[in-house]
Amino acid sequence: MSVWSDCNAKQAEFGIAKCNFDQETKPHRLNLDVGDAVIILKETTHWYYGYRQKAKETRGIFPKSYIHLCEYNIVNGEYCIQRTDIVEEITKVLLEWGSIAKNYFLTTNPNFSKIRGKMNELNNNRAALISGNLPLDEVRKVKLLATNQIDTGNKLLGLDMVVRDESGDILDTNAICTTELYEQHMQAVHRIDKANRLCSERGSPRTPNKYSHNILLHVNAFVCKFQEDSDLLFTLFDGETHKPISENYVVKWSRTGIARDIDQIDNNRVLFTDLSKSDLAIAKMYLVCYAIRIGSMEFKDSAESKRTSMSIANSMLNASSRKASQLSVSSSGSSSSNGEYIIRRPFGVACKDLTPFINKSDDFRGNIDLPFIMCEKDTLDGTLRKLIANKDIGKIDSKMAVTIEVLRGDIKQIKEEFPRLMHTNVPVARKMGFPEVILPGDVRNDLYLTICSGEFSRIAKTSEKNVEVSVCVANEQGYLMPGVLSIGAGHQPIDEYKSVVYYHDDRPKWQETFKIHVPIEDFKQCHLRFVLKHRSSNEQKDRTEKPFALSYVRLMQANGTTITQGQHILAVYKIDHKKYDKTVANSYLELPATVAELQGAKPSISGLTLLPKDQLSIGVNLCSTKLTQSVSLLGLLNWSAHKETLEQSLNALTTVPGEEVVKFLQDILDALFNILVENDHPEKYDQLVFMSIIHLIETVSDLKYQHFLTVLDVYINESFSFTLAYTKLMDVLQKNISEAITPKEKSADGNDLEESVEVRRLYKTTRYLHYVMKFVIRSRVLYAEMNCNTDYVDFATRLQELLRMFIDMIGCPSNLLKSEGALLKNLHIIATDLMQVFDQVRLSVSIVEILEKFPPRRLAQSKMGCIKDFVETKLFTLPKCRAILLPVFCKHIKDHLDSKEEIAECINIMNNILKLLFRSDVGATHNDIRDIMVILFRTVMKAAHSLDRDTGLVGKFFAIMLGILQRMDAQHYEYFVKDLHQRGELKHFVVEILLVFEELVSPHQKAVFPRDWMDMIMHQNTVILGALKHLTVVITDYFLCPFEKQIWSNFFQCSIAFLVQSPLQLNDFNDNKRQIVFARYRDIRKDTAMEIRKMWFQLGQHKPKFVPQLVEPILEMSMIPEKELRQETIPIFFDMMQCEYYSSRLEQESYGDTKFNNTHHKGNFSDFKTAMIEKLDILIGAGKGDAEYKVLFEKIMMERCAAHNILNVDGTAFVQMVTRLMDKLLEYRFIIQDESKENRMACTFSLLQFYSEVDLKEMYIRYVYKLCALHMEFENYTEAAFTLKLHTELLRWTDTDLSHQLRSYRHSNCRTHRQLKEALYFEIMEYFDKGKQWECAIDMCRVLARQYEEEIFDYLKLAELLNRMALFYEKIIKELRHNSEYFRVCFYGRGFPRFLQNRVYIFRGKEYERHSDFCARMLVQHPQAELMQTLEAPGEDITNSDGQYIQVNKVEPIMGQAFNKFNDKIINNEIVKYFTANNVQKFQFSRPFRDSINGGDRDDVRNLWLERTELLIRFPLPGILRWFPVIETNTFKISPLERAVEIMKDTNRDIRQLVILHKSDESLHINPLSMKLNGIVDPAVMGGFAKYEEAFLTEDYLEQNPDDKELVEELKDLIANQIPLLEIAIQLHRMRAPDSLKALQEHLEGCFADMQQHVELRYGRKSCDLKFERDSVVMRRPNFFLPPLFDGSNNRHSETSMGSSDSGLSKSTFLPRPQTNSIKNPFSGLSFNPRPSLGHSPSIKSNKSKDKTPSKRRNKDGKVKEREAHSLSSSQWYTPPLSTITSTPEKEINTSIASLASTSNSSLSGPKTPDPHVLTEELTPKRPLRSEMEKERRLSRPASIATPTATIKNFPDTRSLSESSNRNSVETTDSTSEEDIRPPPLPAKARDSTDFTSLSQNMDWTPNGYSMLSTISNTSSSSMSTTSTLTKTSITNTTYEYLETTNFSLVGAIDGNKPRPPTPPPKPSRHSKHIP
Repeated sequence: MSVWSDCNAKQAEFGIAKCNFDQETKPHRLNLDVGDAVIILKETTHWYYGYRQKAKETRGIFPKSYIHLCEYNIVNGEYCIQRTDIVEEITKVLLEWGSIAKNYFLTTNPNFSKIRGKMNELNNNRAALISGNLPLDEVRKVKLLATNQIDTGNKLLGLDMVVRDESGDILDTNAICTTELYEQHMQAVHRIDKANRLCSERGSPRTPNKYSHNILLHVNAFVCKFQEDSDLLFTLFDGETHKPISENYVVKWSRTGIARDIDQIDNNRVLFTDLSKSDLAIAKMYLVCYAIRIGSMEFKDSAESKRTSMSIANSMLNASSRKASQLSVSSSGSSSSNGEYIIRRPFGVACKDLTPFINKSDDFRGNIDLPFIMCEKDTLDGTLRKLIANKDIGKIDSKMAVTIEVLRGDIKQIKEEFPRLMHTNVPVARKMGFPEVILPGDVRNDLYLTICSGEFSRIAKTSEKNVEVSVCVANEQGYLMPGVLSIGAGHQPIDEYKSVVYYHDDRPKWQETFKIHVPIEDFKQCHLRFVLKHRSSNEQKDRTEKPFALSYVRLMQANGTTITQGQHILAVYKIDHKKYDKTVANSYLELPATVAELQGAKPSISGLTLLPKDQLSIGVNLCSTKLTQSVSLLGLLNWSAHKETLEQSLNALTTVPGEEVVKFLQDILDALFNILVENDHPEKYDQLVFMSIIHLIETVSDLKYQHFLTVLDVYINESFSFTLAYTKLMDVLQKNISEAITPKEKSADGNDLEESVEVRRLYKTTRYLHYVMKFVIRSRVLYAEMNCNTDYVDFATRLQELLRMFIDMIGCPSNLLKSEGALLKNLHIIATDLMQVFDQVRLSVSIVEILEKFPPRRLAQSKMGCIKDFVETKLFTLPKCRAILLPVFCKHIKDHLDSKEEIAECINIMNNILKLLFRSDVGATHNDIRDIMVILFRTVMKAAHSLDRDTGLVGKFFAIMLGILQRMDAQHYEYFVKDLHQRGELKHFVVEILLVFEELVSPHQKAVFPRDWMDMIMHQNTVILGALKHLTVVITDYFLCPFEKQIWSNFFQCSIAFLVQSPLQLNDFNDNKRQIVFARYRDIRKDTAMEIRKMWFQLGQHKPKFVPQLVEPILEMSMIPEKELRQETIPIFFDMMQCEYYSSRLEQESYGDTKFNNTHHKGNFSDFKTAMIEKLDILIGAGKGDAEYKVLFEKIMMERCAAHNILNVDGTAFVQMVTRLMDKLLEYRFIIQDESKENRMACTFSLLQFYSEVDLKEMYIRYVYKLCALHMEFENYTEAAFTLKLHTELLRWTDTDLSHQLRSYRHSNCRTHRQLKEALYFEIMEYFDKGKQWECAIDMCRVLARQYEEEIFDYLKLAELLNRMALFYEKIIKELRHNSEYFRVCFYGRGFPRFLQNRVYIFRGKEYERHSDFCARMLVQHPQAELMQTLEAPGEDITNSDGQYIQVNKVEPIMGQAFNKFNDKIINNEIVKYFTANNVQKFQFSRPFRDSINGGDRDDVRNLWLERTELLIRFPLPGILRWFPVIETNTFKISPLERAVEIMKDTNRDIRQLVILHKSDESLHINPLSMKLNGIVDPAVMGGFAKYEEAFLTEDYLEQNPDDKELVEELKDLIANQIPLLEIAIQLHRMRAPDSLKALQEHLEGCFADMQQHVELRYGRKSCDLKFERDSVVMRRPNFFLPPLFDGSNNRHSETSMGSSDSGLSKSTFLPRPQTNSIKNPFSGLSFNPRPSLGHSPSIKSNKSKDKTPSKRRNKDGKVKEREAHSLSSSQWYTPPLSTITSTPEKEINTSIASLASTSNSSLSGPKTPDPHVLTEELTPKRPLRSEMEKERRLSRPASIATPTATIKNFPDTRSLSESSNRNSVETTDSTSEEDIRPPPLPAKARDSTDFTSLSQNMDWTPNGYSMLSTISNTSSSSMSTTSTLTKTSITNTTYEYLETTNFSLVGAIDGNKPRPPTPPPKPSRHSKHIP
């Protein structure tokens, strides 16, 4: 049995899962994923027991082998892996960036790729750091790289900037002062910008030395014909002076075309260094290459082709050839090491102008070609000149390919930054001269010798010589000095240099330069020896040739100086080898060396004879830091031996070049101080020595030699030893000052004469005074050490006198500005040094006196610079000195800030002072802070406040201000306040500082510190909070009594603005930032809130003065999502309620006498209530507050109100009202961003109602315009107009001035009620016009007209208004207008917003919007919702679920009593149509109801009932919304007999109106009348009214239903009344029918005769008010009547058949309109239902097949009937809305009618009913099949519109053919077909709409589903050929199926194989006009 033991007695272990562990099937196992952190509690041999850190409640066991144990830390109760700070930071950064990168990816942010790359790099760096395999220097490098990536990534993502030190560690912001923190932030900004630039430039950071420039040369290839080895000498060349600039670089080129030197193979590089700015400024700098052939005298040409260095492999050189060709000049001086015949001959020259490359701003790197030409017979120098002057340089074929790279910086810097250049020891070719800056350690002793030219006589030779000059260095004995010559970089030192040999040239011009490097100790004894030799072209003869002459020159002259710079002409001595004694090697040294030394003599010795006509010219260039060529310098150094020339030597020192001075700096200083101390004539020499010392310091201070200042400092501190020098120096210094300040003679005009020598001398003295004082102090220190400082008093007195002279100098009226400025510049250095030998306090006093002596505006910049330097001195760190200096410094700073001078310098000084005072090693600083506070604080605060935020100084000023506040404690505040109070400035100060604090944190001001400076902003907030705490004490002590409202108000505004600022809202931060802020600064909001609360309750009797002023700020504060803070601040509101309630009615701003007289109580808190409501709206709308706040507010306020004796009623009501408002506002805030415009409008309307209830006009009007703007956004012009009317209802027709609450921002120029109301009326009329609500616009016009006519009598306006009114009337008649449909929408489920949950609404659809479109729009607005398929009320499982369910069906409007005015009147349909669908508040829809109680046949008409539902909404539609909630529902039943009566009334009305229409407009097609008549007189299988006779007009029925007697009689009358109508209609048809319809006419007349005989026999003969006389219809009224009662969907073949399922549901109206080509497809109005006729029972199919499921269709155009049996003819015969307009050729219509005549069947048409929108519920498929015999009987009938056969059934649009019509369908109907008794087949699951008008072929644009056509009565009948009428015929069978046809040919319609018709045309334009 395993024993479990605790892992650790003290604490658990921590580990990470390194593999997945999944064993759920086994007990007690803990599943793990890779990377899971686990806490281990117990362990056994192979198992651990513990839990995952993310799921602590689940514990179990897991294998040990799956876990990697880690060291850990516990942070905030969580286990964390113990890592280094940088690794931990990278981990947190990656987690934080990960979520942001995901969002970037999802939103395709362009920065995603960048941040992903940075994350990958960070991950790699993290892995490298964790690995532990990196050395420390590499760790530091990776760390800096990672921090750079973090900082740049944070910048890219807009995250907070991290402040770091130089090593990359995060700074402890609490350990540094504010100003330093600001500087660190600025440095971080620059660091990040630099890192970003480097990333984009892909470069490495470097700061190049601007004084040193270099050129790296890489020789790539040499393309030329050559057959011998060559030396290529590269050099930089000055084209102006025609002299070389740099040393040579030698490349040894072999005859094979590659380098001869093994080390140079593929490494031919050299670095030309030490180039200065002046060198780069040369007009033409060339790169020159001299090619010198190494071989025989004659050039042997061959047929070999060109060779390049890149084309021949290294293997082509064997070892022997390489060795033989290494050197062109042997070290021994012989021709070669093996005696070969080798001569250096000119080959050619190549050059290229480098000026364009070196003058580029950036470092240049590129390949260039050097054109090369051969020398032919010219010299190298001559060839170069020719090449430079050659303008056809581009035509030269031979080239040298090189790469050059321009580099900035000294050689050390280049080696560090470009190690790739130096890793192969690249040779360095130095400049032949000193660089611009000479470094102290740069020891150099180079002599550059140029063999210029020679002139040689032929002597015994007949031809010119081939002269070769051999040069070597020999010592005094004449022996050669080995290895001191160099022909160039890249070549080993040689013993002897051999010149180039020019063929047969007695006057050769070599111009060859090489370097001589002789050790300094040997330099004095050495000389140069030149041996001249003739080289024969014959090798054998050449071997016997001996030197014919020699010359020499000494390196050191007799006076001790080196050979002078420049050209020297040497004497040439002929060698007589017979007489010349070679054993005496130095015999020639007795002879003169130069021609100048000869002085006309002809000296000679044994073997050496002067050649008077011969000479050798050389050039000398010495670059030495140890040797000098200056005689003056040598005279000074040896002054003791030549005292007679001492004055001359001292004066000559100024002419010595600077290079010579710095080389011998220490020696010169020693000599000068020796002279100063030891000379016998002080009055003569002291001043000279002093000025020489000044000159020396001036030279060393020059920019070129500034590096030697360290040498000077070392000399002073270590080498200087003259103890008595200080007295002499001080005497001379005082003398110079005294002479300079002594008044001088002035000119006649009173002006000073030219600047005197004394003034110039004083300027020089003060300019370098600090070094003079260093010598003085060092001398005094040495003297004091020797004499135990015995005479300190005398020295101090003399020093004090010297300082006093400085003060006198400043006070001198003469112009010594330059000297004074120099003194100020060096004063801090002098003072620092004087601390060693002088009392610091006395020194500080003297410094203050010097500064105070300056006039205010004099040398302001220098003075501030001096103060800045003093702050950084050691003297300022001493508290006793700082106490003297600081007040003076602050005073000067204040003066400059007040005058706005030297602001930047003042800022720097204050920064440095505050940083120094923050240090712990500077002693006590309390008094210093006090001085700064008293003198500078207000000035700094005012300057910070007054500066523009865009300036760069404003942040520094605020940092200084905060830095001062940071160091101020309670004692400082107390002292400061007392000081201000005594001066009477305390109030202004408090107001100022509160205003500054408020603006500093205000979001409305431009931020002082960037938003990503999190540390700076949080530090600022910490400082401000501390200041506010101190200010509360000040305000309470000084401004409570007497009370200063402004200060208290400012405090509340400032502190609340501080509290609600975004940087303090921790809840808005991500977890990482929240933890950082909380750890460093904690949550300071609670402390701030407590201070505010404390101050509020300290107000006492003054509280009412701040109500309601403080409601908004305190409300905003209380909404901060911090529970404790809310609990502390919400009670303030109750206190405000009490304050206002108990405040005095007599005195507005105090409690007054309410303490003594309760009758003076105000008794309400209306101001607080109004402010609370208004501010809640603003703040919650701005995103403040939440549901938790609402609950907490209600809880706390209700508790306090309930506990209060007086406010328990009013207060409770107020709290409830506010809670309700917050509920609505929170809902509005959530919904207003919703995509659903209905939700947004509903929330706006809800708030509108609320503000109406509480009577807040301003808020009410605000939301009126918000709602109007929403309507305008979605082009709801009608609703926008009704919304604006709400504002007009608040206005009166008077000239009273508008109050602020009633003003409109849209009409800001309106000042009175009348003006604004009139303006709004015109705006409303415009909206009504756009919304085609012209009737409403006319009502507005009437009101305005009454005002113009009866009130203000403005007839011009009246005339204009009446014209506009007339236009509206005209538009009613002429313009196309389509009424919108209405839909009942139920929202079930808790997933909807609360105002929608389980509520029923009536929606007004858009223009031309059908049921399917409306459903689709609802689902788009509620994408999570599911469309219900039944009309059954859902159960609690749906209503209480979290889902969303929508139920939609179409409803019909019910007209009110106002519509009765149109009864029995013949009126234009356009007039009546408006009232059918507008200003409606009641709606209805019907569903079939099967009465199965009485039994009987289910298909019996007597069992077909209707269930009708009437709905009442809260407000009429259209209104201010497009929907309103249903407030009342009434459901009742319609009996079959009542339904039959309704159908007969509607049928008779249809016939009557058709007759009227066709008589009034002869242009109408006869098609609608033909179809209507055919369906009535020949009902065929549908039965006609014969079914009614069988069902209701029998004695049995009356016996069973005696109560229906009246209805039965009414039905009989209706049948009888139909006959005269039919008679007139058939006569009219006979007149209008074309010849093609004659057969149909005969058929109609025959059928009608039988019908007439039958009816008149049974029910008697009836008459009609329409009479047919002379081919005309005589109407009862002369008016033109276009009632809307003809719908094509009701033109069934059997208009009175009881078998028609829609017999009671359809009304039809044909309203002709002028031709419009908006619909051209003859099938465009079709809606088919493939159900068979009676007896044809389709088989039951699966409900999964949407297209094949048979369903029953209801007529969508049915009209609602009132429950009471009122006559429909008198109440609901109005016209339905306008149908679409279609153009159909007359030929098609005739064809259609002919088809009808051949296949005539009749059906029963019923009155109009609502759309049968079928939302089918799942029903059981138990419907019995009809018998096969019945099926055959149905199928055997001829195909007709009334009885669609299988052909029609297979019409392409099967979607609308399969809709179910059970009683639960949304597509309800008023019919009572017998098939409704049987269960329908299963519904289609995916059915989203059963609106038959949604078919793509259906062109029915009438919103209520009516099928009709309208026209204008005055349309010209002459346009018949171009005018057509859309006719829709609804053919209904016993299964409620109908077919809508629109002017189509029946043959085409029943052809099921034809393609589906095209989609409907687009919605017509709102402003479309009729086409006449």
